[in-house]
Amino acid sequence: MKTPVNSRTLKQHLTYNWWKYVLALIAGTFLVNLLFTVTNPRIPEDKRVDFYIYGYVSQERLQPYMDTVHREQMPDMESLSFVTMIPDDAYGPMQLTTYVAVQEGDLYLLPREQFLSLSGSGAFLPLEDQKDLMDFFTEKGLDLRRGWRTLQDSSETHLFGIPAEFLPDLSNFCLAEDGFLCVLVNGGNAENTLKFLRILCDDMSSGKYALPEKEPTSSPVPANP
Repeated sequence: MKTPVNSRTLKQHLTYNWWKYVLALIAGTFLVNLLFTVTNPRIPEDKRVDFYIYGYVSQERLQPYMDTVHREQMPDMESLSFVTMIPDDAYGPMQLTTYVAVQEGDLYLLPREQFLSLSGSGAFLPLEDQKDLMDFFTEKGLDLRRGWRTLQDSSETHLFGIPAEFLPDLSNFCLAEDGFLCVLVNGGNAENTLKFLRILCDDMSSGKYALPEKEPTSSPVPANP
């Protein structure tokens, strides 16, 4: 004889079998996430360059610029994009630390405080051996000593950051206080990231992207009585 379904039998069933429903829910969630991860198209690391900015961004200026670089100078990349981190004291440092820890992003623009904090830990790629990049700044007579830092675990000193002050037009696209441009040491696409950094340095120091200065407005001269 079948057991009648009522509130008493249902309560008794759930008392002894609730864990089966919880397990089924967890398994279902896992399978859905797995299916999404497997089927979701993902661009290979060597076909993308991600610019992570801890500061303020003019999206209407930066996105068209990066689209132009992608189209005209780096067409072999499938993606050239940027990610913005809000520089607030509560959420910003945690977000930045997480990104660096999981090795997300390729090129970083960081304020001086965050640059000093992370560069000593070996998070960034040394840049002094990049001849083309070094020749660029040497020819302009620019001193990069502010970007040299000593590793905490050794006495080695390397150039880990390019001071953004030498790229004046960059502030028309994005801004980090006393910023430094750094390449993540394990970003997965160092060759193309360095290529983009070299393009960025050339463009943002050329004056080509400087905003036009506003003409001063003159006050009307009162007529003589």
